[in-house]
Amino acid sequence: MRFYNREKERGLMEQLYRTGPSFLVITGRRRVGKTELIKKFCKDKSALYYYVDQNKSIEILMEEFGRFTATNLNLPEYIRLNTPETLLEFLFSYDKPLVVVFDEFQRFLKIDPSFISQMQRFWDLKGKDSRIFLIISGSSVGMIRKIFLDGGAPLFKRADNILTLRPFEPKDCFTILTDLGITDPAVRLDLYLLFGGTIYYYPFLFKYGCTDLVSSLESLVLSDIAPLRREMSDVLIEEFGKEHATYYEILAAIAEGKCAQKEIADYTHLEPTSLPPYLRDLVDLMGIIEYRVPVTEMGRRSKMGRYLFSDNFFRFYARYIYRNMSQYQSGQYGPIKDRVLLEWKAFSGWAFEEMVRTLLREELAPRYNRIGSWWNRRGDEIDLLALKPDGNLAVEIKNRDLSLSQARGFLSALEKKIPLVKGLSGPVTLGIAARAIEGKEILIQEGYFIRDLADMGIG
Repeated sequence: MRFYNREKERGLMEQLYRTGPSFLVITGRRRVGKTELIKKFCKDKSALYYYVDQNKSIEILMEEFGRFTATNLNLPEYIRLNTPETLLEFLFSYDKPLVVVFDEFQRFLKIDPSFISQMQRFWDLKGKDSRIFLIISGSSVGMIRKIFLDGGAPLFKRADNILTLRPFEPKDCFTILTDLGITDPAVRLDLYLLFGGTIYYYPFLFKYGCTDLVSSLESLVLSDIAPLRREMSDVLIEEFGKEHATYYEILAAIAEGKCAQKEIADYTHLEPTSLPPYLRDLVDLMGIIEYRVPVTEMGRRSKMGRYLFSDNFFRFYARYIYRNMSQYQSGQYGPIKDRVLLEWKAFSGWAFEEMVRTLLREELAPRYNRIGSWWNRRGDEIDLLALKPDGNLAVEIKNRDLSLSQARGFLSALEKKIPLVKGLSGPVTLGIAARAIEGKEILIQEGYFIRDLADMGIG
């Protein structure tokens, strides 16, 4: 599968390389494509890629990095680079252009925080006179912030740029699926709703000959030799070790719709006061979930916050694999597959709403100050609410084809929710977004905001 997108990011990296010495930080959640981007950039360049393994001591890491450096730069045997001091001294004194990558750099906070301080010292003393392009990569957004962005951070303001890699946009994923030979729009939509914008999963579709949702489930998940069989557990165990089971339980609770902190605590039988560190890890360290408040309460303290998945596949795994692990481990895949297919339209509705919100946010952002969803304690919800002082937009999102009469019914129900939103100023335009809408031209002429998948560039 060819390399997709990231033109802006690659352009920035090439510019920093040409105008070195430079210092770039790349962050973003796991599986989002950081390593592939770095490998693509480093191709045909003199480069050293160091992976920071949290299960190794600083002594073992330096021994490994030293051997790797000597081998790749063809150094004489008498040069020994087996301590942080000798390795950094060599890298910053190397007399040829050199790209140096430290992947999962934030793990030094656990392994040996003094390495980060030494990195600061060498950059301050020798960085400007070096020929190095230093790239720091990390999947922990929160820990990267602690190292580079917080006041008093060890490497505060040292980086030329901090690049946060986002998941691929829906339109990009649909292009990738088309290039993989999946031409049926409904199938492309199903696969996007399963995997979302996490590019890591898409090459498996090609490698395993998957052509639709069923074959993807059977080949990639529901099999003794499926490549994604242990995807969620492997990631959690790697990051959290023996505590991974607690994180698993929290994710399973959220996958079951328990989104408030008290609901999660009740579901997992954990004390509410013990939850915040785990939730912060899942938000900041892993990027698997995110915390949201109603769009009307953005920018202020709110007791209405919800924890929601930001990763489609992890939500699927927590819902259907983890909660049925005994059945799964015993190889009883058929009943699990049957349940997934029976519930798929309802289960994927949330992912569909997220996709549409993403597409509409891109369209509406130039015209509105705030865009998000809204809800209250009573359970009333508006899927998308866009706000500005002189007029607002409320949109109902439906993961289905709608007749004209059905669309009118949803618009009527939406209109009744508007008085429940406190603090709205200006008129409110009502709208519907769905897979397809019969008679949409009539509704548009009547002043409604109407979008179907074709209108949003997804077909």
